[in-house]
Amino acid sequence: MEFHNQALDKQNILLETLGFEGLVALDYEGHILALNNQAKSLLPFDKIAHKKLHEALIFYSKEGQHPIHPNELSFNKTLETGAVKRDIIYGITTEDNTLIWLSFSSKLIADRPDIHMLISIQDVSPLVNENKKLLDSKQELQLLITSLDDIVFEVTKEGVFKNYWTSEPDLLFYEPEEFLNKNIVDLFPSEMTEKTLPLINKALTYNKVYHMEFPSPFDTHKGRWFKLKIKPIHSTKDRVAVVVSDISQKIKSLEKIRYNQHKFNQAFHFSGLGISLTDTQGYCLDANNMLSKILGFSQEELSCTNFFDYIHPDDINNDYQQRQRLLKGEMDSFTLEKRYRHQLGHYVWCSVTTSVVHNQSNEVSFFIVQLQDISECKKNLEILERQKKEIEIVKIDLETKVRQLEEFNHIVAHNLREPVSNIHMLIDELKDENRKEVNKEYFRLLKSSNNSLTDTLQELSEILEISQNRNIEKVNCHFPTIFKKVYDQFLAEIYSKKVILTTDFEIEYLQYPRIYLESIIYNLLSNALKYTVPRVQPKIHIRTFQQNNSTLLSIQDNGIGIDLPKFKSQIFMFRKVFHRGFDSKGLGLFITRYQIESLGGKIDVISKPNNGTTFLVNFLENN
Repeated sequence: MEFHNQALDKQNILLETLGFEGLVALDYEGHILALNNQAKSLLPFDKIAHKKLHEALIFYSKEGQHPIHPNELSFNKTLETGAVKRDIIYGITTEDNTLIWLSFSSKLIADRPDIHMLISIQDVSPLVNENKKLLDSKQELQLLITSLDDIVFEVTKEGVFKNYWTSEPDLLFYEPEEFLNKNIVDLFPSEMTEKTLPLINKALTYNKVYHMEFPSPFDTHKGRWFKLKIKPIHSTKDRVAVVVSDISQKIKSLEKIRYNQHKFNQAFHFSGLGISLTDTQGYCLDANNMLSKILGFSQEELSCTNFFDYIHPDDINNDYQQRQRLLKGEMDSFTLEKRYRHQLGHYVWCSVTTSVVHNQSNEVSFFIVQLQDISECKKNLEILERQKKEIEIVKIDLETKVRQLEEFNHIVAHNLREPVSNIHMLIDELKDENRKEVNKEYFRLLKSSNNSLTDTLQELSEILEISQNRNIEKVNCHFPTIFKKVYDQFLAEIYSKKVILTTDFEIEYLQYPRIYLESIIYNLLSNALKYTVPRVQPKIHIRTFQQNNSTLLSIQDNGIGIDLPKFKSQIFMFRKVFHRGFDSKGLGLFITRYQIESLGGKIDVISKPNNGTTFLVNFLENN
C-alpha cells in the first residue's frame, strides 16, 4: 500500500510535467517508480510493475528487428554511465503480437532524491513504417535501375537536367557535375536539341510519350545509336523523364536483317533457279520470274496455285513423305527429281531442293522450294541410254559374229578337210591301180567322201544364209497357230508315245520371221520327243511369257536330260551329239541357235541327266 501511494504521488508529479509524451521514472537500479498515462498506453504496465525496465520487456532493433541484450539498451547505458541518450528507437510487441516502434530518450535527475532517472517515450511507429516503405521503395528502385541498361534523366520544360539514374555511369556523355542544372542546348549539338526540345514540350502539352532515335554526337561514343523516350512526370507539370537507351546492337541487328533480306530478295528474284515460297499445304506464297518461265504460268496464276495439283501422280507420294520428314525436323532439306505439269499440258522434269523456315516458336512458317529445269538433261540421258543399249546390241552381234567365224573356221578345218583329203588320196590311188575290183571300191569310197563334202557344204550354205539374212521380213506371228502347224507334223509320234503335251501362251503374238519361228519350235519339240526315257510317259510343256520387257519361249520335257557340266559348251555347236542310239546329226540345235542369234536373241538350256531338259529362248525387247 505504501509503494502504491508513493507511486501515485510521484506519478502526479510527472503528470504535471507532461506534454504529449510518455514518461517513466526509475530508481538508481532501474526499477520503475512511476508512469504517466501516455506511458501506460504505450507499455504493458501489468507486466513491468516492480521490475527493471531493461529486463521487463524484449526490445528489438530497428535495423534488423532482432532482440537487443539488456546491457545494450540506451537507458541502461544512462544508468551505468550517466550519459544522456536521445531518440533511440526500439520495437516492442503488444498483446496481439504486433510490433510497435518507440523512441526512447533518457537522462539522470540529479536534484530529485525520489527519482534517479527519467525516460521519455514517444510512439514513432507511423514514422518508422513510412520510412521503411520509403527504404523498400528506394531499394526496389535501385534494383530496378541496376537491372536496366538505360539512363533516366529528369528534365525541366526548358531542357535543364535536374537529376539522373543509371546502372552504367560509363554510358553518360558527361560527368554528373558537368550536366546537372545545365541546359540541353549548352551540352548537345543544335541538330539534336532542335528536335528534342519540341518533343519535351509536346509531351507536357499533350501528356503523351514521344520517341526519337539518333546517332551519338560525340567521338567518345562514335558509331553508337541511342533512343530517347520522353515521358511526362505526372506529379509535376513542368518536368519529363527522358529515358536514353543504347540501341547500337539493335541497329546493327536491323541492318544485318535488312542486308540479309536484300541478299535474299536479290537471290530470289534474279536467280537462275525457279524459286517459290509455299505454305505447309503446298499453296504458293510467292514465286520468282524464273519459276514462271519454267512452268509457263504468270505471277498472278502462281499466286493462287497449289503445286500438289501440278506434280506428276507418280511423284507425289515420295515428295509428301520427304516433306513430312522436314516438318518433323528429321532433316534440314532434301533434293529429288520430279515432274511438274506445264501450263501447256506437257510435263517438265525438275531437280527440286526443299528446305524450311521456322518462326520464333520453332514452328515451320513455310517451305523454300528451288527448281532447276532438267528436261533437256533427261532427254540427253535417254538418248545416251538408248545409244548404250544399241552399242550393247552391236557388241553382242560382233561377239556372235566372231564366235560364228571361229566356228566356221573350225568346221572348215575339220569337217571339210577330211573328205577333201580322202578325195585327193583316192584319185592318186586310182591313177596307179589297174585292178577292176579295187577301182570299184575306190570309186565307192570316192563317192562317199564326195557326198559327205556336199552335205557339209550344203549345211554351211544354209547357215551362212541364216547369218546373213538379218533383213528377213518380220510378221505378226500367232504362237498358238504356229504351234498347231508344228504339232500336226509330229502327231503320229505324239500318239504312239502317248505324250502329255500342255501349252500356256501368256504372250500370243510376236513380231518375228514366221519361217524362223516355225523352225525353232520344230527343232526344240523334235528334241523333246526324241530323247525320252523308256517306260516313262513323256511330258512336254510349252510356254510363252513376258520378262523384263522381252518375250520368252520355254519348252520343258521330262526326258533323259544332258550332263551340262560335261557338255554345256558344246550343246549348240556344229554336229555335236551327246546321246548314242538316236538318229541325230547334231545339226538342229546349231541351226536353231543361229536363227535366234541372227536376230539378236539368246537361247539357253537347263538340264540334268534323267531329270529332263528345258530350252529357254529370249527374243529380247528389240524384237
